[in-house]
Amino acid sequence: MVATRNHPKDFEAPVTEPTIRPSPAKRAPRTSTVTATATTTTQRNITPSMPAAPLQSPPAPRSSLVSAPTRTLSTRNPTTPAWSHTPSNLTLIWLAISLPLVIWDTGYVLLRPYSMPGGALHSPLWVPYELYGRVDHVYGWKSYNAHNGWTSAQGAFNAVETVAYLVYLYMVYAYGRQEKRQGRGAPRREKMGLLEGLARSRTVEGRVATYAVLLGFSTAWLTFSKTVLYWLNEAFSGFDNIGHNDTMSLIFLWIIPNGAWLVFPTYMMYVFGQEILQGLVTAAGGGKKNR
Repeated sequence: MVATRNHPKDFEAPVTEPTIRPSPAKRAPRTSTVTATATTTTQRNITPSMPAAPLQSPPAPRSSLVSAPTRTLSTRNPTTPAWSHTPSNLTLIWLAISLPLVIWDTGYVLLRPYSMPGGALHSPLWVPYELYGRVDHVYGWKSYNAHNGWTSAQGAFNAVETVAYLVYLYMVYAYGRQEKRQGRGAPRREKMGLLEGLARSRTVEGRVATYAVLLGFSTAWLTFSKTVLYWLNEAFSGFDNIGHNDTMSLIFLWIIPNGAWLVFPTYMMYVFGQEILQGLVTAAGGGKKNR
């Protein structure tokens, strides 16, 4: 007890610490700036060393994510061939024959009555329609005087089909190339005999090929369905416009000429449909379908 009273200075250290701590509080602005600068300098010295790798790692996945699709696309383009459309020459020959006839027919229908017998435009371009108007009254005075709108309606459809076929031919001849290999839409060479040249193809590739196939298929379907409707119109009307003909006249002047617009559009729909299926199978990852 006596010793502790004689040595009070040994216990001043813990007492002076609380008294010294408030004094820096009064000098807080100076010490805070010093400590702040000190901490910032220490953080600057520490942050590059310790978290350097974690901070630079996030940009690496971002660059890999951006470059990954470009790498896959660039590697797929050389290996994946462009989808192509190869119409047979038989299709092209049919269009070369049918389109002038359809234009001729459409002009007669839409220019009535001037194109009809006795009209100012009848001779010499539409003289054969004098006979056909007696075979099929849809093209004669009976239908025109009755104000039957079916004739002009199917003539308007003919105009739309003609424009669509001309656009299709432009795509084929402007962007396609003639090849000796057998095309997708070509008939078998062994079945052609002397007409083997018809089996050669004209190929269009890429985006133009897709447009050509869709346009050709839809237009052929329009031609086919319009012709079927033409036949059904006669059947459900009791053959009002063609029932007066004898058998030979009906076969050679009506059935055979109009039947051609059923046979060849059906063939074209099959050809275009097969190519559309081929493109869908290829796009689905099933590879190129063999013939």
